[in-house]
Amino acid sequence: MYSEETIKKAVALLRSRIEHCKSLDDIKIVVSKGNKKIGETLNVSLAPVVTCPNCSKCIAYCYDIKAVMAYKNVMEARAKNTALLIKNRSEYFAQIRSELDKRKKNKCFRWHVSGDIMDIDYFDNMVKIARDYPDFRFWTYTKSYWLVNAWCKTNGRENVPDNLSVMFSYWEGLPMDNPFRFPEFRVVLKGHEKPENVKWCCGNCNVCIRNCSHCVKGETTYCMEH
Repeated sequence: MYSEETIKKAVALLRSRIEHCKSLDDIKIVVSKGNKKIGETLNVSLAPVVTCPNCSKCIAYCYDIKAVMAYKNVMEARAKNTALLIKNRSEYFAQIRSELDKRKKNKCFRWHVSGDIMDIDYFDNMVKIARDYPDFRFWTYTKSYWLVNAWCKTNGRENVPDNLSVMFSYWEGLPMDNPFRFPEFRVVLKGHEKPENVKWCCGNCNVCIRNCSHCVKGETTYCMEH
C-alpha cells in the first residue's frame, strides 16, 4: 500500500513526462512483447491513475505505481502511449493495428497492463480492432463499468466480439453495476481471508487465455493481491 505522498509524486512525474512527449513531432507507440506473468503476449499500457477514471479505491494498491517509480523505461513507455492517445487518437490505434499486422504467432493481445478504458470511443475502437483481427484473442480488465455498459446499451451486448474478453475488475468499496453479466475478476487483499470453492487465477494469462479458461468462460475469478 502506497502513501498519498508517493502517489502524488508518481502522478506528477507521469504528467510531466506526458507533456514532454506531447511536444514531440513523432511519437512511436510502445507495445510490449510480453512479460513473465502474461507470457509472449502483446500488450499496450497507459499511465496509471492518469488514465483510470475509477481508481479512487484502488489507487493506494496500484502495482504500476511501483513500476513507474522504479523503472525509467516503464515510465517512458506509459508516458509515450498516453501522449500519443491524447495528441492523435487515430494514430494511436493505427500503430496498434500495425503491431498486430506484424504478429505471425502467439496471437494474444492484452489491453492495459496499466491504465484503463478512458471513454466510450476508446472501447468502440477496441471492439473494432477485435472484429478486424478475428484470429487474435484480446482481453482486458476494467473498472470503467459504466462506459462498457453504455456501449452495450447503444450497440448491444451481443455485438462485443467473442474474441474480446472484458472482465469487470471488482474492488471493495467500488459500486459495480453489471447488467450485461460480464465476467468478474476479484482481488483478495493481503490479510483478508481467502474464500473457498472459487475459481482462482492460474497466474499466467498467456496459458489461461489460450485455453479459454475461467475469465473467457465468464466465470468470476479471484487472485491474491500482487
